[in-house]
Amino acid sequence: MHNEIRSPIQNKLHGLLYKNAYSRAFFSLWGIVIMEIRMSFRQFFTLSLPLSSLFRTITIIFSSIARLFLGRSIKYTFAFAGEDKIIEGILKPKITQTGFYVDVGCNHPKLFSNTYGLYRKGWRGICIDANQKLINKYGFYRPKDRAICSLISDIVEDKTFYEVENNVLSTTEEKFISSYQKEGLLIEAKKMATQSLTDVLDKLNAPKEFDLLTVDAEEHDLQVLRSLDLNVYHPRLIIVEDESFEPLRPDENEIYCHLSGYGYFLEGYVLKNLYFLPRVL
Repeated sequence: MHNEIRSPIQNKLHGLLYKNAYSRAFFSLWGIVIMEIRMSFRQFFTLSLPLSSLFRTITIIFSSIARLFLGRSIKYTFAFAGEDKIIEGILKPKITQTGFYVDVGCNHPKLFSNTYGLYRKGWRGICIDANQKLINKYGFYRPKDRAICSLISDIVEDKTFYEVENNVLSTTEEKFISSYQKEGLLIEAKKMATQSLTDVLDKLNAPKEFDLLTVDAEEHDLQVLRSLDLNVYHPRLIIVEDESFEPLRPDENEIYCHLSGYGYFLEGYVLKNLYFLPRVL
């Protein structure tokens, strides 16, 4: 077996980094903080909003520094149920590594976002939602992402999008609307022309191979997945919401069957999210 020959300095650093779990956690935390600070101006400052973006950049820097005092046991997560931490746990990106994501049904750029934590670390991508008011917020919170207002589906047609007062519930599925109305939520119905995800990515010259596809389209997730040509585009990880999934009967699930047909396997299922990875042949 080949043994790597290291210099005395490398041996010293290797000992500091790997002699115990505490030292690894300590240096990892410093690496994350340095990465976020280094990326803060690149990701958040924009000449179109110089004062407000400068203030936001400074707040990002201070919130990153605060991690050093809170310790690694405090997990910064911006997703609804820690999905961003699970994503990083599966992809295991190096601290210095940035990536590319496609976020369909992205909703708010920060609140309950699967990708905002990655954005802070220098990642960028395409964020798609049918709610124009939410898409408008990306110019302030995530100015370097490409935020697109579009209704994604596998059939190109005029379709009704129900914009619910509680915007995380907005949907194309009429069957949920009566229950939302009974709860007293305001609902605005809008006719929108749908697009396939393949067409959107083609128009934006998205990379054919990218790191993450996350889909949360409120019971319209299968149609979103069907609208992407997985023979052309190859996400390293697909996370999709599906409340109907039965772990003991995966073959009865349409999303599972669809992605299995393109060579993806189910890496895990946490709460209502399924995590798929491509099979390595």
